[in-house]
Amino acid sequence: MTALVRRLGTGTAMVRKLAVAVLLTVIVGSAAAGVVAVASGDWQVRPILSGSMRPGFPVGGIVATQRVPVSTLRVGDVVVFHPPHQAGVTYIHRIVWLERKGDRLLVRTKGDANVYRDPWTLRVRGPVAYQARFTLPLLGYAAVWLHSPGGRRDMLIVAGCAFLVCAVSLLAEWKRRFRRTTRREPAGLSADRPGPPKQPEQVVQPR
Repeated sequence: MTALVRRLGTGTAMVRKLAVAVLLTVIVGSAAAGVVAVASGDWQVRPILSGSMRPGFPVGGIVATQRVPVSTLRVGDVVVFHPPHQAGVTYIHRIVWLERKGDRLLVRTKGDANVYRDPWTLRVRGPVAYQARFTLPLLGYAAVWLHSPGGRRDMLIVAGCAFLVCAVSLLAEWKRRFRRTTRREPAGLSADRPGPPKQPEQVVQPR
């Protein structure tokens, strides 16, 4: 009975360790996939440095944007763009008016927290644009670092190393588990502790 309880406890601990290892592997793998998507250009992560899109886009957070065909843009979408004659400035505002004229797309935008719309009409050029998909708070400075050339390289290296460490740890746990399950107790031995030795019985001879 004692051996059975001990084995059940060991098995529960092993299952818990394996679950943690699998969870860490999934998390690191998802992070690595996200970094690869950003590095490929399909997604961009940008910091939110102003309050023009509050409350949905809080200052100090990040916004993840996906590259989409321009033909799919509609009124209400939040997009990334450069204002006219300001190539070094990036805005993330909502489309409030849209008109297609042949192969040209005219767009007017506005910040959700602003009273008035932006004082320009954008002419969207090219077949693709970046549309906002979701936001995460308090990660703005990390996004700035990630968008730098050195940040992307370092993030790929860190994600790869973390994934490798998790994979090796998981394999080691499986190997130890396999060794424990293949062990057998020697025949003729009991798992329970032996009791005190019995005293020999005294035989009384009749006189």
